Amino acid sequence: MNISRRTLGLGATALSLPGLVQAQPATIKFGFTAALTGPFNEFGEGINRGAQIAVEECNKAGGINGRMVALAEVLDDQLVPDRAVQNLRRILDNREIVGLMCPSGSGPTLAIADMIQADGRPIINPQAQTPTIVYPNGLDKPPRPNLFSVSISNTVESEKLAAAMSQYSRVGIVHESTGYGVTGAELVRQELVKRKPGMRVSVESYNQRAQDMTAQLVRVQRANAEAMLVIGLGADFAVIRRNMSRLNMNLALFGAAGAVTMPYIEGAGDLVAGTRAVNHAAFGRRPMHAAAAKFVDLYRAKFGTDRWYGQDAANPLISLAATVGSGYDCINLLIDAIRRAGSTNAAEIVRALDQTRDFAGATIEKISFTPQNHVALKLEDLGTYEMLKRGDRVVLELRD
Repeated sequence: MNISRRTLGLGATALSLPGLVQAQPATIKFGFTAALTGPFNEFGEGINRGAQIAVEECNKAGGINGRMVALAEVLDDQLVPDRAVQNLRRILDNREIVGLMCPSGSGPTLAIADMIQADGRPIINPQAQTPTIVYPNGLDKPPRPNLFSVSISNTVESEKLAAAMSQYSRVGIVHESTGYGVTGAELVRQELVKRKPGMRVSVESYNQRAQDMTAQLVRVQRANAEAMLVIGLGADFAVIRRNMSRLNMNLALFGAAGAVTMPYIEGAGDLVAGTRAVNHAAFGRRPMHAAAAKFVDLYRAKFGTDRWYGQDAANPLISLAATVGSGYDCINLLIDAIRRAGSTNAAEIVRALDQTRDFAGATIEKISFTPQNHVALKLEDLGTYEMLKRGDRVVLELRD
């Protein structure tokens, strides 16, 4: 059963905006489908929390030209593509929805991408990393006209990971069999070989939510890998790390952004120490830039030091950026575009998004889009972290 969360905004007098043929409801409404429950809910519930904070902040400041905003359609897909498609159909049937966020994860987002492109309403991707979501015909071709992204793309992530792992001569890559994992693994492999032509790279895949990856790890071990990269989500990474311990595998361990989240820390415990990973640099830098610091304060005031934030009030988890902050940035970008367009017309919002320049995001310090570039995150927005044990806490320390 799909779970629907409807939040009605405060009433306001409808304004006459350019391009409107008839009066619109007073509230400006947004919607999305995401993994709000289930084993990967840290992603979907995370972007939901970020969206809530953005909506509350906007309404507290008077809304958009006096009109309140609301998350009118928020549906649960549990990271299952078919459910995401069903949910999006329902959301798109509501013509009052003027802007959307993509689902949490590449599989559900790929499943709905053609639907939303055909519909034409603006949608912004907070988390999915597969490049074809934005550029279905290749990176040298135009992007989907109404789909924008603040997520960590596999293409940028692969450059950062390859730079961190290029010191090794034999590398193993273990990836989930989704579009995110398959694309990410191939891009990293290509980048590693380009940087170091003689490098030997062994690649193994597993099914999401698998409970034993011993066979894949044994093959990596037999290839004499000096380092291994995991491209998958945190719960699966924890299984892999425990399997490695039983096999006494003591090689350098790296994770992609999707792997190093609370389910990995909770599931692998002390074994996470020494893991290195690529993630948003914004929350690892001190001092944080102004928009990141403001978001962190807003989150802590609303939700406290919970499992998304972490127990250290002064130092939120690095993963808070990708799991929550990206949802906050998506809704704020839609609000900003509607405000600049002076309209809730889909084409005019898309045009305003294409003209976004140096928008101050929480997860990316300066967000810009053009009609040719719908991906905001750049190589310099990523950092390489090492997971360290400090007393009874696990911390991610920025290395570069």
